[in-house]
Amino acid sequence: MNLWKNRLKENYNVRRRLVRDTLIEWGIPEKLAKKIINPPHKLGDIEKIIHTTGKRKPQDPAKYFLKGLNYYRGKYGKPPLYPSLTTNKKGVE
Repeated sequence: MNLWKNRLKENYNVRRRLVRDTLIEWGIPEKLAKKIINPPHKLGDIEKIIHTTGKRKPQDPAKYFLKGLNYYRGKYGKPPLYPSLTTNKKGVE
C-alpha cells in the first residue's frame, strides 16, 4: 500500500513540474507559477487551461493563460489574480 502511495505522489510531482516548466517557458515569472500551482487551484484544471492555450497558439500564451485562469477563478467565486486582465479600458486589450 505504501509503495502505491509513493508512486502516486511521484506522478503528481512530475505533473506539477511539467506545469511549472510550461508556465515559465511562456514567460510567467517563477514566483507567480508557484502561486498558481499551489492548492487553491486544481492541477487538472490548470492542465486543461494549458492544453487549451497550447491548442489555440496565441501570440502571447502567458496572457492568454492568465485570462483563462481568471475566468476559472470567477467561475468558482474567487477574485481574479490579475483584475487588469479582466477589465478592458478604451484602447487597451
